[in-house]
Amino acid sequence: MYKDTDTEIAYQNKDIVAKLFGERMKGKTLSLFGLESNLKVVDVKPTNLPVVRAKELRMDNLFELEDGSVAILDYESVFKKENFIKYGRYIMDVSERYLREGKDPDIHMIVLYTADIENVEAAFVKTACRIKAEAAYLVGVPSKEWLGEIKKSLSEGMITDEILMRLILLPLTYKGEERKQKAIQTCVELAIQIPDKAQETFALAGILSFTDKVINEETRRYIKEVLGMTQIGMMLVEEGIQKGIQKGIQKGMREEATQTAINMLKSGKFSFEEIRRYVPRLSIDEIQEIARKMETV
Repeated sequence: MYKDTDTEIAYQNKDIVAKLFGERMKGKTLSLFGLESNLKVVDVKPTNLPVVRAKELRMDNLFELEDGSVAILDYESVFKKENFIKYGRYIMDVSERYLREGKDPDIHMIVLYTADIENVEAAFVKTACRIKAEAAYLVGVPSKEWLGEIKKSLSEGMITDEILMRLILLPLTYKGEERKQKAIQTCVELAIQIPDKAQETFALAGILSFTDKVINEETRRYIKEVLGMTQIGMMLVEEGIQKGIQKGIQKGMREEATQTAINMLKSGKFSFEEIRRYVPRLSIDEIQEIARKMETV
């Protein structure tokens, strides 16, 4: 993982590309994922589910559909029975989120399986509960045919939503690490040839989002270089710069607050509660810790 600059961290930040991809899914149908559903996406919701557990849950996509239902979308490159525990938590936490808003929509749990996975039992059944996934499989997809159609559409300038989605999903239709990495690079190179910038951004965001679980470091570095000054590349850089600036501001404000607390403690005229009221950025515990450190110096 790149850790040397905020810009590089932002390049890998799935939140950014998932948001870009999700926003451009509005008005498009679930059939684009190979599902037998023509329901359209009408809104995109945050995918993070902060819960009281050691690890925050984060699904791949959360869509509100035109019939009022909600679709949780995840994709998997390895089948694990325990994934259904994760799906169950997604379902319960999404339900809780909506119930707090006074809503109770139906929920679809959609799992897109890469070509590495054949047909599996997409359900977890116990006497107490039943977790059923609506599965879409990429195994058996004619990858060469898809690639040919994508190239033909690009040359003719006739790029439909279906072609864009095939470009996004194409890397996941290949079995094996090496073939996937090569396909990711090929699809990014094709995506940056799309003349319509909105379509280019949709394709690139989708590729980056859907290959996040399978991409290796070499391919990440390659894509980072290829993105260059594309619209999505600039958006990621700008996002990274803004995050860096915000971190700097927050760090500076915290340092200033700490110094103010130190000065007030040195004066001996203020209680911890009074300092807390004057410097709300610090908690009582933090002020007390600063005082303890001062005593040991």
